[in-house]
Amino acid sequence: MTHPAHSRVLQVITHLDMGGAENVAISLAEELHAEFNFSFFAVGGVADNPVGQEMAQRLERLEIPVHSGTALGFKRGGLAQAGVRLNRLIWKTRPEIVHLHTEIPETTFAITSLLGVPTGTRVVRTVHNSEIWPAWQRIGRLVEARLRGAAVVGVSGACLDGLWEFQATQHLPLTPKDQTQVVYNGVSTQGSDLPRQAPHPTDCPIRVLFAGRLEPQKGVDLLPDLLTTASALTTRPVEVTILGRGSLEGMLRQWVQTQTLPWTITLAEPVANLAEHLGNYDVMLVPSRFEGLCLVAIEALMAGMPVVATRARGLNEIFPSGYPLLCDLEDVPGLSRTLADTVESYDHYVNAVAQQRAGVAERFNLAGMARGYSRCYRSLLQSARQEG
Repeated sequence: MTHPAHSRVLQVITHLDMGGAENVAISLAEELHAEFNFSFFAVGGVADNPVGQEMAQRLERLEIPVHSGTALGFKRGGLAQAGVRLNRLIWKTRPEIVHLHTEIPETTFAITSLLGVPTGTRVVRTVHNSEIWPAWQRIGRLVEARLRGAAVVGVSGACLDGLWEFQATQHLPLTPKDQTQVVYNGVSTQGSDLPRQAPHPTDCPIRVLFAGRLEPQKGVDLLPDLLTTASALTTRPVEVTILGRGSLEGMLRQWVQTQTLPWTITLAEPVANLAEHLGNYDVMLVPSRFEGLCLVAIEALMAGMPVVATRARGLNEIFPSGYPLLCDLEDVPGLSRTLADTVESYDHYVNAVAQQRAGVAERFNLAGMARGYSRCYRSLLQSARQEG
């Protein structure tokens, strides 16, 4: 609902579909809709799947408008079309702040800015990953030049380090530290106080979950060897569920169909509102090579699930000192042993996680995230008024 006295903030996201950045933007609007007038520009539109539709419904309930950028593929001119449409939207609605989430929205806005935007428009970019522009370095160099004056929020300290490393590698001016801050992503604590069944019956399968994009960044290519090795190290029954979509889906599906492990492996579509379904699983597996922060790992810890993960940049900022289930990057034998040990000693690790949940909830809650962004927005609005 629009409030005439409230400042206008336009959130620019890649699409309404599976993704941590999209969830952060929507959660932020849900938390701050009483203070700011939000609207959304989804570069790739709204996905025709349960995740995309559920996201659209969350915004519809708040009467927050969603504008779509393009139905064209990016290699067929989609980004250029989206950039023109974003430019028209900005001139029509005159947001005081344009908030960009990840590289595709940043590239779209760079095109938009070439066409000119209203004087005084402030830009916030949230860096959601610790490794940026991995496949678009030449484009990234050009886009960075268009975003030089933007306020920068990292969802972890590693994200800001990744930004500065890219800028240094490309011989670009480094974003001044006084233009940056870390605001940890927040997740809902609803349902996180539900106790897990302990002791877990030895004849009931341990339910292991992987949930994320099926891409090399997430360590998906490691899963066949990892799960094969782990299944040979324990006799307890295990059911593995892999929820996701991505470029490695075909490889993974072929392996699932042909493997003969003692464990049951299921590959399925992403689930809307995954946090509400974590009670159906016992262990989270996160073998990522790099992350910005990783919402699903936070949600799992807050739901009392042991999380077997790597010490990937960004991801490692989630876990308390001394957390016992972390392994080195691409360490398939180590991940396999740790996963098998978690299955064998499940009750022990459930109790260990339960003792750490309060600290995780304190660091990664929605109210804290909302306060951080509210301060960021208000600081930009104040500087605009002073310049005006």
